[in-house]
Amino acid sequence: MLKVFNGFLVMPEKTVLYNAHVKLGADMVDFAGYLMPVRYQTTIIDEHLAVRNNVGMFDTSHMGRYWVTGNDSKKFFDFLVPRNIMKLQDGKSGYTFILNKDGGFKDDVIITQFTEKEFMLICNAGNRSKIWKWVNDIAGEWTKEGKDIQLEDRSAISCMIAVQGPKAIPLLEKIFKTELPVNRFRFKWVDLNNEKLLFSTTGYTGSAGGEVILFGEINNILEKSIELWNLFLENQIVPCALGSRDTLRLEAGYRLYGNDLNEELHLLESGLDFYPFADIEKEAGYMGQQAVLEKKGKTEKTVVPFKLLGRGIARHDYNVLINDKEVGKVLSGTQSPMTKESFGMALVPLSHKEIGSKFMIQIRKKFIEAEVIKLPIYDEKKYGVNIIHR
Repeated sequence: MLKVFNGFLVMPEKTVLYNAHVKLGADMVDFAGYLMPVRYQTTIIDEHLAVRNNVGMFDTSHMGRYWVTGNDSKKFFDFLVPRNIMKLQDGKSGYTFILNKDGGFKDDVIITQFTEKEFMLICNAGNRSKIWKWVNDIAGEWTKEGKDIQLEDRSAISCMIAVQGPKAIPLLEKIFKTELPVNRFRFKWVDLNNEKLLFSTTGYTGSAGGEVILFGEINNILEKSIELWNLFLENQIVPCALGSRDTLRLEAGYRLYGNDLNEELHLLESGLDFYPFADIEKEAGYMGQQAVLEKKGKTEKTVVPFKLLGRGIARHDYNVLINDKEVGKVLSGTQSPMTKESFGMALVPLSHKEIGSKFMIQIRKKFIEAEVIKLPIYDEKKYGVNIIHR
């Protein structure tokens, strides 16, 4: 699984749970520079349905976990992203974006506020080095001006496991022997065998649950991580991998960086330029704001969810056509294990952004009609983020 980086052949990295995946017979692939399980000895559909109906877990340790502290850390984050971080409160997290100077996406991130002077930034695995350099460069300029900001990369000394599904929180409460928050984007420190873990009600599936972060040291994080994973296995939490994570996130309408978001896609084209994710006219300003405001009212395309009205599966980069003219691209596509419909996201002209609008997608040599829909594709009253089975 060698890959080329800066002209050199390099091996993908391994998470602290790599040996656990191999022991379970997982099919391993290179994902964002990390050897990750794409499927265990089940099917993607089995894993998907385990999360929607019961409880499953994912290794998300490959993602970046950066600590930002200091008297000016909150103002720093408020400048870094379009979200109004000054309104974030202790004990809460917020989803938002780091933009480049042209208003494109460097990454989509989650910012957690422990106190007014202590924060955690979680970024995507494939963007770890890019985001680490970006925030350090900006923080460096701030410190030159006398601002109080410290950065620490805790990615290598921590393990993150997403535990998702309607039975996730009740089961974790049993394991941790404490009541856990249920509202989205909240967190709580919990104790487990004299270890301090962070539980947050975040996730990438559209089902209830959260993410558990275990912290350690370089010399013990591997052993501690395997112990936590095995404890979850002993409690009948189903191991799930990248394949089901992708179908789950697409059903919910969540974006995948590299497919649905990138440096070239403008914030105002993404369909994500709304409060609270982004306060585009934020008075305090933010990185990329000028490019965002300059494009206001001038965009020609937008991202929409769609479903196919004929047979086939639309994949990334397939052509979108209107009146036999290529006008856009499919960003992501799959078949829903819940509804058996083929659906996805596409970049299309603004004229076709409304629900019910139709266009054609080229799938190999065939042209299949597609219709703009509203996500999630499943029944939120049965399977949504607020549905908990106790």
